[in-house]
Amino acid sequence: MMNYIKSECYRVSHTKGIYLTTGILTALVILLNVLDSLFGGIYATTSFSYSNLVGYPMMYGVMGVNTAYVLYEGSRKNGNLKNTVASGISRVKIFAGECIVATAAATVSMIVVICVWVVSAEMCLEKAGPVGLGDFLMEIPAMYLIAVACLISSMVFLDFFGNLIVAGIVWIALWFLIPTAFMLLGMRFDVIAGIAMWFPNNFLEVNALHVNLSECVTAWDSAEGFARCILSGAAGIACFSLLGAMLLRRKDLV
Repeated sequence: MMNYIKSECYRVSHTKGIYLTTGILTALVILLNVLDSLFGGIYATTSFSYSNLVGYPMMYGVMGVNTAYVLYEGSRKNGNLKNTVASGISRVKIFAGECIVATAAATVSMIVVICVWVVSAEMCLEKAGPVGLGDFLMEIPAMYLIAVACLISSMVFLDFFGNLIVAGIVWIALWFLIPTAFMLLGMRFDVIAGIAMWFPNNFLEVNALHVNLSECVTAWDSAEGFARCILSGAAGIACFSLLGAMLLRRKDLV
């Protein structure tokens, strides 16, 4: 398996997908901060810039999924997966290797984009407002495991369904539509309300309502909130890793 991971690292580092994705994101960040400094008026502050991510923390998960699809959706079209399976590596080991490599690539890309975001914001914008650099940086450890869980779940669906569109629809339903349904049911049934608030999109969205021009209260401000982020992310990683192993082992047996 280590040889497969090494070969995937080599393949990913020698293809333009991850570089293009990272380049586009960094260019957009710089452009938005520069435009904000020139035409933003009262919004030309670091607080407003940082709030664009602090107020939408699930963007970490979306970007993780985007990285996974950029790296591996194409490999199914050009026959790389079939060749790897034919060489004797099980689908479960392939899945595990892909998740490790995609997570590593997404992490490096995230670090680059965040560094560019901070440098460009601090250079171009007035340091003012309720959302500070500390809030922006604390979002990274709070959201990291949730983002990895999002990435792994997308890999499960992509490997199982073999179709980007279907995998994307199932992923959106699982991470956004189903939690919303639980939230609505929770307004009527108290027992469901407690369950609903363990879905990342729900407890993050509730707190995101307090990230604006006058205040910044995030889900990870308190020890309890930070722990909820970590635990829900860890549970997601464990559940989707197990689900992927079970589903893809069945494919090996077919």
